[in-house]
Amino acid sequence: MEEKKTFNRDTSLLLEIVRFAIIGLYATLIDYIAEVWMTSLIGSAADNVGHLAAFFIQFAVSLGGMLIGTPVTWSLSTVWAFRNVNEEDEKKARTLKGNLKFLMWGFFGLVGGAIIQFIGYMTCLEWTGWGINIIKDINMGNLFSSGIKAFWCYTVVFVLKTGFTTIWNYVTRKLFIYRAPKKEEKSPENA
Repeated sequence: MEEKKTFNRDTSLLLEIVRFAIIGLYATLIDYIAEVWMTSLIGSAADNVGHLAAFFIQFAVSLGGMLIGTPVTWSLSTVWAFRNVNEEDEKKARTLKGNLKFLMWGFFGLVGGAIIQFIGYMTCLEWTGWGINIIKDINMGNLFSSGIKAFWCYTVVFVLKTGFTTIWNYVTRKLFIYRAPKKEEKSPENA
C-alpha cells in the first residue's frame, strides 16, 4: 500500500523561514526607526569625531536598536517561528540560560553587523570620495529632503548590515537554540 505524504506546517523548513522572515521584517522596521532616531540625536552632537569614535557610535546605536527589538523577536521566535524544535530545546529556550544564549548569539551578530556598518561608513565618507558622513548627516528633520544622499547611503548600509545579521541570527538560532528533532531511523519492521 502506498503511503500518503502529509504536509506538516510545524516541520516545514520553508514555512519556518517565512515565519522567521516576517518576524525579521517587523524587527527591522523597529530597528531602523530606532537607529535613525538615535543617529540623528547623536550625530548632531558628534562633530569631527574620529573613525574609532564613529565605530563605537554606530555600535551603540545598533546595540540600542537590538535592545529595543530583542524582547519581541525572542518571544515571537520562541512561540511562533521555530515550531519544529525538539522538546528538550524548546524547554531550554524558555529558561534564563536560553534567553542568555539568544542574547549572546545576537550580540555576536551585532558585532559583525557593526563591522559591516563601519565599512559602509568609511566607504561613504572617504573611500569613494562622496564625503557623506552617515552619522553626522542623518537628521530626522531632513531625512527626505536635502540629506537624501545621506539617507540612501545610510539605508543601503543598514540593509547590508541587516542582511548579514538576519542570516547570522537564523543559522545560530537553528544550530544552537531551536534545533529540530532528529529523524528517527526506520526500523526493519516499519520499512
